[in-house]
Amino acid sequence: MSLKRDFISRVQKELKQLQSLQPHGIQVTLPSDSLQLWEALVPGPEDSLYRGGRFKVQVYLPENYPLEPPTVRFLPPIYHVNVSPSTGHVCLGFLTGENWLPTRCIRDVLSGVFALLIKPEPENAADQTLLNMFNNNKMLYEDKARKSARDG
Repeated sequence: MSLKRDFISRVQKELKQLQSLQPHGIQVTLPSDSLQLWEALVPGPEDSLYRGGRFKVQVYLPENYPLEPPTVRFLPPIYHVNVSPSTGHVCLGFLTGENWLPTRCIRDVLSGVFALLIKPEPENAADQTLLNMFNNNKMLYEDKARKSARDG
């Protein structure tokens, strides 16, 4: 019972802080009564291929958060080497079980997603086809990324 109470206390504190600070212009809401499912509206960074876009990001917190990392995905998926084209799941280095630290918070996660829009992590690619295009046909990759920002 105390773990659940700790989860609720921590998550409510993080949510309140994020809604107040809006780091990088990111707006956070809860789409339901569940504290486990969050939605964020992430603006495309000015110095990125995604400039001008506004992207819906879903963050799912497991019951044992912060001991385990959240799951993050773009809805709908965007064209990005670190985003699964079919599910929108984000592959970010520190979101893996072995790299996750319980001292991290959702602000760190959303800031990491924002940073990915500026500087992809090809070593954590979500899709081999996108990685090949990123590495071998950068111009086409960048055109498709810009288009996903306009269409998103």
